[in-house]
Amino acid sequence: MTANLLLNSQEVRKLPAGSLFKAIFVVSALSQKSDKNGKPYYDVTVSDSFGSIEAKVWSDAQWLDKSEAEPQSADDRLPVEKILQLAGKTVGINGKVAEYRGQLQFNFNKLTLLSQEKYPPAGYLPRSPIPIEELTGRFETLVKGCGGEAGDFLRKVFTGELWSRFRDWPAAVSHHHAYANGLLEHTLSVAECAKSMAESMRTAGYDVDIDIVVAGALLHDIGKLDSYRMISVPEMTVEGALLDHVAQGYMRFNELAAQYGLTEKTRMHLGHILLSHHGQREFGSPVVPATPEAMIVSSADELDFRMFCWNDSVKNLTDDQPISAWNNSTQRRFWKR
Repeated sequence: MTANLLLNSQEVRKLPAGSLFKAIFVVSALSQKSDKNGKPYYDVTVSDSFGSIEAKVWSDAQWLDKSEAEPQSADDRLPVEKILQLAGKTVGINGKVAEYRGQLQFNFNKLTLLSQEKYPPAGYLPRSPIPIEELTGRFETLVKGCGGEAGDFLRKVFTGELWSRFRDWPAAVSHHHAYANGLLEHTLSVAECAKSMAESMRTAGYDVDIDIVVAGALLHDIGKLDSYRMISVPEMTVEGALLDHVAQGYMRFNELAAQYGLTEKTRMHLGHILLSHHGQREFGSPVVPATPEAMIVSSADELDFRMFCWNDSVKNLTDDQPISAWNNSTQRRFWKR
């Protein structure tokens, strides 16, 4: 089959097995491995404004360097040390859709490092599919509607440089909301869901502080400002790898609580939500949720993560193939229904 010209990631993911394709992507992640014969290959994740693709690059693939304005030769090989530094760089891809164990697999047969001036990574940067104006408006509505000391604290925290970074930051390097404005999109989804759950629980007769729920939900992932960075693609910081965003978020929160004079009771309420929002110790929470507010935020966070994985897994499926590939993050396949 003749290769299509310059498809985006969404179009590539819809191709049938055997299809050839060409595309321009930004490398999000790359790791070198060895096959059963000891030959090196690479697991690569690439992204564009339409999403991301995970692919294999086998030992017989070509790696070319066309990053200079005037290439030294018609066939400039990319050395291994440059290959390992491709994260965040724009590359040209020649690939093929293969079938492996009944599932589609993307193989990149030729990767070309392009001129980063002519093909700037920012032009291929994934962003939230929701307009930033809508996200910002929804966030402001939640903050304005939050009362008491927790609401006053939010209105002091989410200003200036912190707000600017929070608005633009990714929520992850992979798995979910791994794009610009992803942290804001995920936080809003969690906070709106948590608020609805809290209101429902109040109606059912449970003693739930809705202002604490909203504030805790809006603050729960604040540690990701220190765990990730947004250069051309989302990247994890050294601190993020060693300390994780839960611990970093709690440290940043305590600094802000001291700066703005948060009372001990409110600091404990909100700090507990930050430390327990992953729900279980094996998922990275040093403590498990022990208050109604913490249980609600943790549940909303888990639900939004799983809903994102479902949507990302089924969005390109057809009626003929309604079951997704295995999703490692959630340990299941999804049904498009």
